[in-house]
Amino acid sequence: MQNKTQKYRRKFKNPIDIQNVTRRFSICSKRSSGKCRQNVTESILILNLWLPYIQLFDLFDLLLKSLLLSFFILIFQVSSNDHQSHSSLERFRSWPDTSRHHRNDLLRKWTEHKRTNSYSENRRSSLPFDLLTSTQQFKGCIDPSEPFQCPQSEHCIALQFICDGHPGDCPNNLDENEETCIAAKRPAKENIEKFLHAEYTLHGSKLFTFLFGEKLAKSIDENNAFWFDTLASAFSVAKTIRRFAEKTRMSSSDLAHFQSVLQLIHDGRLEEVPLYVQEAVNQGLASLVEKLYDSGFMDQ
Repeated sequence: MQNKTQKYRRKFKNPIDIQNVTRRFSICSKRSSGKCRQNVTESILILNLWLPYIQLFDLFDLLLKSLLLSFFILIFQVSSNDHQSHSSLERFRSWPDTSRHHRNDLLRKWTEHKRTNSYSENRRSSLPFDLLTSTQQFKGCIDPSEPFQCPQSEHCIALQFICDGHPGDCPNNLDENEETCIAAKRPAKENIEKFLHAEYTLHGSKLFTFLFGEKLAKSIDENNAFWFDTLASAFSVAKTIRRFAEKTRMSSSDLAHFQSVLQLIHDGRLEEVPLYVQEAVNQGLASLVEKLYDSGFMDQ
């Protein structure tokens, strides 16, 4: 049997010869002669001989097909990603090329959306009257029973001790300082500054021209941050209107005009002032004027 196997191994050197064996097997299967039985025996030996090689060839063919399929899938993914990256890059590059009108329109929509979302949260704090009447927070004092921090010190005292006529509550008796006592009767400087800024945003320089005169209004237009701070400080600590005029460098004619305007607002003669002044009065200016009157601002 081993001799026959070696014989057929030499005879069939190529797997393609198996086709001849298969053809001979089909022909001989129709005959019943001894020669046919010999052919059947030969076919069985040949198949047993080449079967391991056939199975190995099928496995190699399957592995090759799998590798080719994986290779084509990888090429497709790389090509797709490259196309997407190219599209994203083109969209990014197209931004500077768009018209200025289109960019401005997008910026305007974003600003309006942001303003709309934040309006409901900031509505109360953005109203001029609310800015003027908001509670002053003392930064260095935690105990609510002693909320006032002494000037130039970390010492805190009760509000009743401010300007009570008794020295020693604050170092150097700064709680009995004249300007400190005046400021305690008026809205806080920070609140007055926010109120003036809000009124300027609503009415522009025309309101300040009517109140203080053209010279001071022009200075406010040129540097409103500085002048809002100066006006707020003067309103807060100036004992009288004349002292206010000195702090703001107001001319005598502008001082007389400012005094008459405050008198009109205090008396309620709003028909004698422009409409935008009437709006400012209703937005909190009347409250500020009353605080000034009550603290002796109009005294000579």
